[in-house]
Amino acid sequence: MGTSSIFGDKRLSKEYLTLVTEMSARGSAVINRACEKASDKKAAYRFINNDNVTVDKIATDLVNQSVINIEQLDVKEVLVAQDTMEVVRENVLSRLKKRGRTVLECARTNKGMRSHSAIIMDSATGVPVGFGYLKIWGREPNPLSEVKEEEFTADRKRQPSYYITDPDTGKTRYKYSIPVMARDSESSRWIDAASQVRDAINPEVHVIMLQDREGDMYPLLTLPTDFKNLDIVVRASKNRVVLLPDGGTRNLFDYTGSAEVQGTYTISVGKGPRKKAREAKVGLRYGKVTIRRPHSPVYPQKSVGLYFVRVMELYHGEGEPIDWLLLTSLPVNSVEDAQKIVSYYRKRWFIEDFHRLLKKKGFGIEDIQVENPHAFAVNLAICIKSAYEVALIKKGYDSQDQSAPASIVFTPLEIRIVSRLNDAFNSPKKIYRNPYEKGSLAWAAWIVACEGGWSAMPSQPKPGIITFKRGIDRIENIYQFLLLNHDSIPICG
Repeated sequence: MGTSSIFGDKRLSKEYLTLVTEMSARGSAVINRACEKASDKKAAYRFINNDNVTVDKIATDLVNQSVINIEQLDVKEVLVAQDTMEVVRENVLSRLKKRGRTVLECARTNKGMRSHSAIIMDSATGVPVGFGYLKIWGREPNPLSEVKEEEFTADRKRQPSYYITDPDTGKTRYKYSIPVMARDSESSRWIDAASQVRDAINPEVHVIMLQDREGDMYPLLTLPTDFKNLDIVVRASKNRVVLLPDGGTRNLFDYTGSAEVQGTYTISVGKGPRKKAREAKVGLRYGKVTIRRPHSPVYPQKSVGLYFVRVMELYHGEGEPIDWLLLTSLPVNSVEDAQKIVSYYRKRWFIEDFHRLLKKKGFGIEDIQVENPHAFAVNLAICIKSAYEVALIKKGYDSQDQSAPASIVFTPLEIRIVSRLNDAFNSPKKIYRNPYEKGSLAWAAWIVACEGGWSAMPSQPKPGIITFKRGIDRIENIYQFLLLNHDSIPICG
């Protein structure tokens, strides 16, 4: 789980590696919990407050490692799942209230941050190979003296923050008459991520961008015309205008919903906070659509031709029925093509699982104590690097792919530790043994799950991401102990 020098300073690079390891070993984003010694805590706080330590440098390290992994694994096609995560720290808000700050002032205070990340995965197996993009920012609050009543109204178009002053004419105009790509806005992160991924990796590698409904933006739909060897799969959220061959128009959801069902099949739906796991029978519709540009003339392409895949649950009881409308630049001419697009979109769930790992039941990023925005952003970026390794191990188990080596996650010493644990979990009397090839990521992930409390029996559900986190915590504790006592304890192979 090592890393290369990225700060141009050996001491900073050493402290960076130490902090990543300690957060991974303790499974916590909070420095006071991750570091045991007072001197280590002091050094960690000094590190995250250092002006030479930036999120951009950490992000560059992550992207460079992804490029190396893609080359080593000889991946020819990748899926890139991107999403935005919000971190709200109520404990910071509570401290502000205790200091006598007004509720309104607290509400306008930057009490949290947002991150936008893009995770690259092998399209064949779904195993992630690293990050293609990472951006962390906070929404800057207006001074209390400038906060006005109308800024809290439901009609957002009337809010002053939605207008800008044209630097050329001096006139005030609506902010969204500017293309997304030209704005310094949260929406532009989706375009920036695609651009950075395409620039970073080999142009011969086929890139498929996966977006949830939040990424349904017209300039993102036209990305395949701007970048070579790049395609998109987007879950539609806006009821756009479809241009018909006879010159008429229809809205997107009505048009795709009225298409003929081309096939049916059953998919497994996982349980959620307010829903049970179930098997759902869905109908599959697909075809081609031409989508008209929005009324704003800021985008030169007046229309864009895409394929659609509509997945609608045929019979449902409790809960919300499945209804996915996926837009893609990939050709969809058969049921098999449509099912492949659905399988690509479902692999996007990995990034949701990863964000869950970062939060309360995992690394607890909401409990980060620092208030300084720069220090908090660096703290979060280091935690993301630590947590990614846990999520990667779980995905390695889920995919059951034995071609990915354990070395993309573990150091040689950690692999030796895992191998010794494997001997303990595969005693001659054991009925259910590790079925994967030694040295593969799936082999190592099976061992990590057992170390985290999974019994490996067929009657037990698959291990969840928190189980893998517990296993990694224990292995990292062994790793740290051996490093501290390497002179007195021989490490056998």
